[in-house]
Amino acid sequence: MTTKLTKAKAVAGVLAGGALLCAVIFTAGHAFEKNAGSPPNPASVSDNAQRVAYLADWGWDVEPSAVETLDLTLPETLDEAYLSYNELQAENGMDLTPYCGQHVKRYTYRVSNYSDYEGTVLANLYLCGDTVVAGDLTASGENGFITSLRSP
Repeated sequence: MTTKLTKAKAVAGVLAGGALLCAVIFTAGHAFEKNAGSPPNPASVSDNAQRVAYLADWGWDVEPSAVETLDLTLPETLDEAYLSYNELQAENGMDLTPYCGQHVKRYTYRVSNYSDYEGTVLANLYLCGDTVVAGDLTASGENGFITSLRSP
């Protein structure tokens, strides 16, 4: 099977190729913009200094030592509360489901640069081994909240 290359077919091919190139550039640029300023996931942090640096990569200044550590085991399947929390993790580019049934450790740090809130804001990092599997910012009290690690 052969075809004759006409001027119209050549122009159509160039336009189609240009449109495809624009779509690729737009998609790649949008993905880069969406992930700009956030650490790659899953991140590996093996000590306190790396955990503090990881939070700094998200834009948070924290006190150099964790104020609390807690060992826990994730459930085998995520119940409603964990599913809701996992939706929050999607904003961080994380997913708890691969870690169901596994032991995790929570490290809690006091945040010093959260604006628009008078009370104490805490940053929580959940690690399975050295891998960050979840994280959030929390504040208790009258106007308390829980939010993703992304800067507002």
